[in-house]
Amino acid sequence: MKNFFKKDEFDINLVEISHAKDVSAQEVQSVYVSVGWQHRDVNDIEKSLQNSFWVTSAKYNNKLIAVARATGDGVFNATIWDVAVLPEYQKKGIGSLLLNSMLNKLSDCDIPLVTLYTSYTKKCFYSKLGFDHNVSNILGMYIKNRQYK
Repeated sequence: MKNFFKKDEFDINLVEISHAKDVSAQEVQSVYVSVGWQHRDVNDIEKSLQNSFWVTSAKYNNKLIAVARATGDGVFNATIWDVAVLPEYQKKGIGSLLLNSMLNKLSDCDIPLVTLYTSYTKKCFYSKLGFDHNVSNILGMYIKNRQYK
């Protein structure tokens, strides 16, 4: 006899979005590692969360499934960092839900410029959320601290 019910059917309406900074650094590290990022010290993750302007996280069945954070001055600009969604929850609308919630919070603060860095392969995802990489008078640049590993 066939089973007509899908095992562990996902319901995006049950995703809980939070803007609290008290997210477990250990759980955040697990999400980061799951998407292939380098292992980061848990204490450094904790500091990055506490030093962020906003931290937005998504939980499903009390499990952290996605996280993003924003830094900035709270007046003129903010930069979104470290957007990560557990692989098994990708392509289910979680990333859009997470970022739209964060963008709404930043908009509530009247921050006029929001930037982010991403890999070329994720460009289309962020473009759908309104990010533009073809601004003619803006060039993103960076310098990596030679001491950072």
